[in-house]
Amino acid sequence: MSFTFGGENAAQTLIVPICSDDIEEMGATRLPSWLQAYSLLPHMGERGALTWLHGRIGERDALLVGCGEASRLDTERIREAAGNAGRAIHKHKKERVDINLGELLKRCEHSLVISEAEAVTAWVEGWKLGTYAFEVYRTKQTKHSEVSLQFLTEAKFEVLNEAVRWGCLYAEGAILARNLANEPPNMLRPKTLIEKTIEHFALSKVEAVVYEGESLEQQGMVGLIAVGKGSKYPPALLELRYCTNETLPLTALIGKGITFDTGGISLKKDFDISDMRMDMAGAAAVIGALDILAAGDVKANVVVLIAAAENMPDGEALLPGELLQYPNGVSVQVGNTDSEGRLVLADALIHAQRLGAVEAVDIATLTYSCGAALGSKYAGIWGEDTIVAEIVQAGKQVSEKVWQLPLVDEYEAYLHSDYADICNISRVGEAGATTAALFLRKFVQPSLRWAHIDMASLKDVSSAQGWHSAGATGYGARLLAQFVRNRTLRESSN
Repeated sequence: MSFTFGGENAAQTLIVPICSDDIEEMGATRLPSWLQAYSLLPHMGERGALTWLHGRIGERDALLVGCGEASRLDTERIREAAGNAGRAIHKHKKERVDINLGELLKRCEHSLVISEAEAVTAWVEGWKLGTYAFEVYRTKQTKHSEVSLQFLTEAKFEVLNEAVRWGCLYAEGAILARNLANEPPNMLRPKTLIEKTIEHFALSKVEAVVYEGESLEQQGMVGLIAVGKGSKYPPALLELRYCTNETLPLTALIGKGITFDTGGISLKKDFDISDMRMDMAGAAAVIGALDILAAGDVKANVVVLIAAAENMPDGEALLPGELLQYPNGVSVQVGNTDSEGRLVLADALIHAQRLGAVEAVDIATLTYSCGAALGSKYAGIWGEDTIVAEIVQAGKQVSEKVWQLPLVDEYEAYLHSDYADICNISRVGEAGATTAALFLRKFVQPSLRWAHIDMASLKDVSSAQGWHSAGATGYGARLLAQFVRNRTLRESSN
């Protein structure tokens, strides 16, 4: 896939993004003369609609891509349109394509808040993510012809080249996260996840430290050790340091890396738990975010922590009722071994503070409860209000949505234990996602700016639509990269 710029319609296919309330004007004046004979219908501009207008022999074709109401056009809809268009172009085996996003923005006067550069970045992201497919283990893989897409524009090429660069960086970071999360469980054990990650960053400015075996015990990472006991594939914690500006406060990005979650002794009762290979989607997200930051040479001071383990039920496995004593002095009763994610995140939170982190964001496929509350379009977020607000804003910029939920102090009583400071599971059948966040708060010092993201319901989708492809979504990679970039820009301007 290549992206270029020019001012002349020369490709075999023209992509025309349209809005549902833009149809009448489009047919009269906006289409090229060779297409104005076509009758355009209102449904052609609806969100997600695709309409081919085929030219006669020797003439070009046009692909109308619906963006919905003009008053609601934003970068999210541009990403969606790009993903839908990209799949259609591949399906029809087109190789040279033109598009004029500036023309779309002119027609939608309200969208002047969207610059052409922002539209180009969104289009590149949407196209690359929408045409992604995980086919590593297929004998017969889908073969797409190389597509050259030209943006028709009068803008300065250097500005739009930078827009394309960031679109590619964001998409490739999310694709890295998707590739990791899509891996079958027998191909991605805890050690494999760590080795793949270290290999990926080998030529970058990222420095890696691995804690495993004896060093894991020396660091007092009791949660990881306990959760990983039941598997013959030992647990580990991976520390990735990316520091290109030591004057900036240290930000920790923490990902849950359970490469397969059977529930342990508290075995899951679902009919099909094959998607539990994606219980490391939080780890994939922080790896993808780091890829964006490092490849983009962002000035930052970041440490990424990946708590990797496999939760299995064998004779050595963690038992319900066991007691864990964390190095920060908090004792935990294990009421349910299927609530293992919070046990390993607790280790990582303690370690982040040990490293001197000023702020920390953990992201995990932690509870089914969050999806019951917010559905599959929003992740839940809890924590200190200012950092939460910054992440919410970053989510709006990249269309990875988060919704703040309250840390209700009264619910902490639901985690009562008769013989430890806290239990890892609530004894009350409500507010499961919030009580999980309250559990994690026990391992956060008051001085640490902290936020917790529960992304369980956003880890994958069943079919391709918009900029999503079937399988892992890569959710969180772009969100966290944007958060760090925003923080870095603010700090550097002070």
